[in-house]
Amino acid sequence: MTGFANPLWLLLVFVVLARILLLALDRRARVGAFGFSSFSLVAPSRGVRAMTSAIPFFLESLALLLLIVALARPQRITRLAAGDRYGIDIVVALDASGSMAAEDFRPRNRFAVAKDLIAEFIRRRQDDRIGIVTFGSRAATRVPITYDRRIAEMILDQAEIGDHGNGTAIGHALATSVNRLRTSKTRSRVVILVTDGVNNSGSIDPIVAAQLAARSGIKVYTIGVGSEGPVPLPVKRQNPFTGQIETIYTHIRGELDEKSLSSIASMTGGEFYRATDARALSNVLQRIDQLEKTRLSPPKQQNIDELYAYPLAAGLVLFALALLCGETLWLKVPA
Repeated sequence: MTGFANPLWLLLVFVVLARILLLALDRRARVGAFGFSSFSLVAPSRGVRAMTSAIPFFLESLALLLLIVALARPQRITRLAAGDRYGIDIVVALDASGSMAAEDFRPRNRFAVAKDLIAEFIRRRQDDRIGIVTFGSRAATRVPITYDRRIAEMILDQAEIGDHGNGTAIGHALATSVNRLRTSKTRSRVVILVTDGVNNSGSIDPIVAAQLAARSGIKVYTIGVGSEGPVPLPVKRQNPFTGQIETIYTHIRGELDEKSLSSIASMTGGEFYRATDARALSNVLQRIDQLEKTRLSPPKQQNIDELYAYPLAAGLVLFALALLCGETLWLKVPA
């Protein structure tokens, strides 16, 4: 962006233009007259000299215009992009216990649907760092917080049910997530905890982990997945007659601890959501995506390049040229 630091000086341009206009009118008002009966007495070069005698004047006028522009101080202003971002560090803690294989999110199970929707959520967080924790009877960090969303999605896709046992260590998962975010310097830190059960493993109470998150300024969103009532759960077993591994279905009833998950969210400034099917889980993640918007800080500084030296130098050169021409080529000699 270009501009002028002292634009009022530009009003003098009209004075110079008026000077040029007055000269033009004066020249047109003059009536040429000869007191001779023949043009042969007038030197032929006199007409050319008359036509070019105004060149020094116009050089001076152009020089004045350039000097006026220099006085107005033209500048090039470059706004610098802010170096810091109001980015968000997000850790997704995903339950990988055996009950996540329940197929009430048909045609797939809870875990597969949750992985797909979380991957979609990650793709939307263009300016944030993402971490992934999966848990069963113990918790483990799959992906430390990173800007590399492609790696995060790839590792998430490789996660399997039962990787960490078939229990549900919600407290351990939350503590692991908080530990990943504890040293983060970003202005906003968030844990998204997705589970379908109650805390029945691990040595850390979920409420204690939530208190740790609250003291660290970490917001926790809890999502309870699974429909109410009996749900089909595939179980693999060996056929005693054929020796082959077969899949049979049994029905289990969800044991989601809504009270505990709601308390965790409330203590940390987050929210608790219940997702009874794939569409509800998708809506919940989109809701969190809208709540936790990434904001960029406005530009805090700008570079100003002074450009007055260019018209100043050009104006001085033209002035020198006008003086030189007026004293040599178009020197006025009295007749």
